[in-house]
Amino acid sequence: MRTFYHELGEFESRFVFVIATIALMFSAAIDDLLELLEIPGPPGEEAVVAAHLRHRLVRMGVPDTAITVDHAQWQSEYGGSTGNLIVHLAGTRGGTTRMFSAHMDTVPGAVGAIPRVDGSRIVNDAPGKALGGDNRTGCALLLHVARTLLARKGDHEPTTLAFFIQEEVGLVGARGLDASKLHAPAYCLNFDGYEAGVVITSVTGTERFTIDIEGVAAHSGMNPNEGISAGIIAARALAQLAGDGWHGAITKPDGRGSANMGILHGGTGSNVVMPELHILAEARSHDRAFRKRIIEQWQQSFAQHAAAAGNTLGNVGQVKFGPAPTYEAYALTEDAPVVQAVRAAGERIGLKITCISDDGGNDCNWIVAHGIPAVTIGCGQRHVHMPSEYVDLEDFAKACELAERLALGECT
Repeated sequence: MRTFYHELGEFESRFVFVIATIALMFSAAIDDLLELLEIPGPPGEEAVVAAHLRHRLVRMGVPDTAITVDHAQWQSEYGGSTGNLIVHLAGTRGGTTRMFSAHMDTVPGAVGAIPRVDGSRIVNDAPGKALGGDNRTGCALLLHVARTLLARKGDHEPTTLAFFIQEEVGLVGARGLDASKLHAPAYCLNFDGYEAGVVITSVTGTERFTIDIEGVAAHSGMNPNEGISAGIIAARALAQLAGDGWHGAITKPDGRGSANMGILHGGTGSNVVMPELHILAEARSHDRAFRKRIIEQWQQSFAQHAAAAGNTLGNVGQVKFGPAPTYEAYALTEDAPVVQAVRAAGERIGLKITCISDDGGNDCNWIVAHGIPAVTIGCGQRHVHMPSEYVDLEDFAKACELAERLALGECT
């Protein structure tokens, strides 16, 4: 190899060496991704993922003292085995900190995934399982950023990497982030979802809420009329909401949004009139006031049908409403520095940048709420949360290259 470089001449040798180095680094990023996809880590159980990431970072040369973990799990409704993993690479250039982030957890349906490279894709050989590319692609990309900066021997600006917990259950890790550990970043580049080059600059707000319905238990064969079915109350309320256009996609003269009943459980047995039922629902809209109106419609419908449900003993149903994980909408303008930085980096590598508004949610909702302008950038995920999920490796490579330019400040 040395002889080959010598025969090429100094300029050509340097060019070939750089190309070979880039190829090796991207190969390492794919290896990182394959390893991460094999590790189970549903929301609340990310400790083994965090331990793997820490191990990889230390092996790369990151000082253990540069790696911290906050206590975001302490404020979580779900508990949890670890907090957010935060890495700070100080560099020697000085300047303002850049932040890169991704979330460690996958949907529970990805536990047991068997990843395999198939041409330009990573596919899943576990039938009926999601792959977990959402968001192990982002985690592998952040490892690539760390590897890129470490290769500069400190010749880079300060950079913070944040690996979040519990994104899939309401952005809970980002909500509980200890921002004092971030070294005051000017902005954040969050990698998750979509194709490379797609940049989310505006995201809807979501309010989850609980509905607890109380009926009256009775023997379903001997005295059913003395019971009040919590299930019937829910069915009538939901039928009314759907019929009036307040379930699913919602378009009204004064706003747009969506609503969904996501979890429903209750009852004690088939021979007992259902005495209780718990529902977890959500309302989404970019307009906070319209989101509140959606929730009010749901509350009115359930309260109405609970009061109308009576038994032969003169009892009626009861309903209580409670809060659940919530995040507010945000929108960045085209001239925001973080948006301009991504556009410039994309132009430098020939990648078209497309800014979109998203009706999902991602960790940026809470990163922005913490006072850090942020965008989410696609990194090659496809069909997320589904058995058909795969990772597009060409897109993943483009996202890695984009992240390199952003990390090295080569975006102006």
